[in-house]
Amino acid sequence: MKRLIAGLGTLLLLVGMAKGELRIFNWSDYIPEEVLVEFERRYDVRIVYDTFEAPEAMMAKLQAGGAREYDLVVPPDYYVAEMARAGLIQPLDPDRIPNLKNLYPEFQNPDYDPGNRYSVPYQWGTTGIAYRADEVERPVDSWGVFFDPAQYQGPFLLLDEMRETIGAALKYLGYSLNDTDPAHLEEAKQLLIDAKRRGLGFAGSVEGRSRLLAGDAVVVHNYSGDIFQIQEEDDGIVYVIPKEGGTIWMDAVAMPAGAPHPDLAYAFLNFLLEPEIAAAISNYNYYASPVQAAEPYLDPELLADPAVYPPPEVRAKLEFIRDAGAALPLFDRIWTEVKAR
Repeated sequence: MKRLIAGLGTLLLLVGMAKGELRIFNWSDYIPEEVLVEFERRYDVRIVYDTFEAPEAMMAKLQAGGAREYDLVVPPDYYVAEMARAGLIQPLDPDRIPNLKNLYPEFQNPDYDPGNRYSVPYQWGTTGIAYRADEVERPVDSWGVFFDPAQYQGPFLLLDEMRETIGAALKYLGYSLNDTDPAHLEEAKQLLIDAKRRGLGFAGSVEGRSRLLAGDAVVVHNYSGDIFQIQEEDDGIVYVIPKEGGTIWMDAVAMPAGAPHPDLAYAFLNFLLEPEIAAAISNYNYYASPVQAAEPYLDPELLADPAVYPPPEVRAKLEFIRDAGAALPLFDRIWTEVKAR
């Protein structure tokens, strides 16, 4: 679904912005180059664009000084509150982001960041299972493909992301992916250790989708849009939300506490919420847009795809990952023990 942005030449060129540099820290392969080029053209600036594969790496970089190096960063929803508490991101001035009005109502006051005080919604999707249909004996519909040896269908990769992967084990066990009961987390830990021994280990989303496409893995745990992108190259790859349910997530854009170019950062936040820009991003990466005003510009098959915009009965089984708060050290310990075994 990747395509060039149409009609950008008709957009108004805002004036009065000083020349300069905008530094962005985002996930890999998450925005079309044409969008970055359009912002550079419109504001006569240069964008320095760095990427990460896991939120832990993003957080570590900010804690090591990146909060004074980057103007914008794109954390998962459940990281926003933690980053705000740690003083790594700053409150936003909504008057400087008038295009917030373009969001769906449900995303104008999200649970993870009430009133969008610290962040602007960017893209949302789900986390589930992808597999090569021509190499499995039966359709995959359960997290058990990773956690139950009797459901093994071939070499598999789990996602190298702490809360997502512990959450998948918790969902398979019948618990909430936000469960903080130590006994339940120990159950999840053992499932993950056993799965690690039977499988190919853990991989970031880009590596996971690449190895699925190459045939090194038959089943992978991954983000919806990453899989939809490679389906263009191999229509035998299937993405499913497990019957036990899974994660619905929002990646958001936040401004680090020491952002060196806040004026340009605000301009970019507002730019992302323009209908045609928001649509161009979703048409490129095949994730759902939080911008309701983008609907007329979205590819019709994207907007109608139930895997992208899940129907109510599926949404009912999905959970946003919540900030772990005081339980975060417990998640960290479980994850460290899983990775070390």
